[in-house]
Amino acid sequence: MKDINAVIFDMDGLLFDTEQISFESFRQVIREYGLDMEKELHLNIIGRNVNGIKEKMMENYGQDFPFDKLYEQKTKVMTDCLNNKGVPVKKGVYELLDYLKKKKYKIAVATSTRRERAIELLEMAKIKDKFDCIVCGDEVINSKPDPEIFLKAAKKLDVPTENCIVLEDSGTGIRAAHAAGIKSINVPDMKKPDEQMKKLALRICESLLEVKTILESE
Repeated sequence: MKDINAVIFDMDGLLFDTEQISFESFRQVIREYGLDMEKELHLNIIGRNVNGIKEKMMENYGQDFPFDKLYEQKTKVMTDCLNNKGVPVKKGVYELLDYLKKKKYKIAVATSTRRERAIELLEMAKIKDKFDCIVCGDEVINSKPDPEIFLKAAKKLDVPTENCIVLEDSGTGIRAAHAAGIKSINVPDMKKPDEQMKKLALRICESLLEVKTILESE
């Protein structure tokens, strides 16, 4: 990967072990409405911004589903949980970021999470200042798997897409990177890589520590 000089990170499920908390928060709130949330539905919304999540959930629960109110409640439940327990940082995050800074890589976050919340989480984990730019879900029109967010991150970094690599935990994100013409590494979280992800991703790694080892060896 000698031609790579910029790394674009997803956030939830990659930097932070927050996807399970998100699922449990959604499920808790949805049950208050006399409904339930299957894990498969949550796996299908991972990586999408709020508009993409709304679209999928309205398809599943019907057009009368009070998504906006529910999403606000879910966000509060999840925020309270993280404020009480702290942000669960994934294995290898600090080591990889330190290595990338030392080697002068440009680094970005491209997350479907809204900016206000993303900044809060990155600051809680004390890694916000590691990134040269942060692009969030409420700053793009189209949700992953559309490539818009990754193209915007590469542009902000001022690095050609062929010299970037995306790190993603979800198939939605891997497809978005592929559509952007950017190489990707899959670091799976809640969902194991399917055959399409295996074909599209350059590598599949167990953790960000393994990503660091690959970058060091090439």
